[in-house]
Amino acid sequence: MMRWNLMKSMIMFSMISIAGASLPTEEGLLKNLNNADLPGDYITIKMMIHSLAEPEKQDYIKMQFSEENSGSISLLQSIYSNGQMQSSQIKSVKYIPDLLLQIKREKSQEKSMLYGILMMLATNQSNGVEAFLEKNGVIVTKNKTMLNEDKMRLLRSYRSHLMNSKGKGDSGSPLSPEDPQSKERVLDLFRSNTFKSAKNIELVKKENEFMWKVDWKFAQGYFSNQERQFRIIDYTTSDAQIKVEASQYLLFNGINELPKFINLKDSAGNLFVIQTLSEEVKKVDKKITDSYEELKKLPGILEYNHSFIL
Repeated sequence: MMRWNLMKSMIMFSMISIAGASLPTEEGLLKNLNNADLPGDYITIKMMIHSLAEPEKQDYIKMQFSEENSGSISLLQSIYSNGQMQSSQIKSVKYIPDLLLQIKREKSQEKSMLYGILMMLATNQSNGVEAFLEKNGVIVTKNKTMLNEDKMRLLRSYRSHLMNSKGKGDSGSPLSPEDPQSKERVLDLFRSNTFKSAKNIELVKKENEFMWKVDWKFAQGYFSNQERQFRIIDYTTSDAQIKVEASQYLLFNGINELPKFINLKDSAGNLFVIQTLSEEVKKVDKKITDSYEELKKLPGILEYNHSFIL
């Protein structure tokens, strides 16, 4: 029975090695895989924003992400003049019922890129960054097209053998052919990567650190070697150069990680620092639209004018 359980554990580990394959994929990197599963569908992130040209001027932003019944991610965004973030300090309130759709429609590259990244970091979803890339003519290769089909067939065959033999032995196992050469080939296949190597991903040394670089032609993305955390997207065209860089990942709610700092260079060359102050993830019955209806009635609500804020 112990051997049977061990064999079952082996095959289950191999079948889920998709998430921990030694070679990263585009989709895997953009799914924020180092972040734990969210313990709720209502994510509140508080941040402070200031310009390096005017560090004394600070704004505070609260972003509330919620997964709606349709599966879309909605966003309630409030801008405050003070870190206390009280209702009397609100400068701007905005409700976006479908953040992915907004990213797809947004004409500003700074906004679509930054909010795609924020959506990835907050919700572990890749489609926001994918939408930004697709607007610039780049289609992200999906994991299912990168699978090593020969290995997957071997794993499925082995799983069937385990279920049928019920731990009675290795006789007839696809991992133990009688011919020594055949067995060696099978074991090599079993040890091979679950995913094929992506042509636009390579391990490079950048700033005294090894990172995975993804070449999207007009943009280059960088992710940490071991954790696969997002670090940099550098976007360059004839019209603009935009850069977003994340650093110092912390567990703000004790479970889920976010970068403490996000540095941003906009298309005009202005430099900003976005500092994460807190994160809360929970399940709530109250709809995000109810909160918006309450906030928009407050007096003195103005438009926000940063180039990268929706």
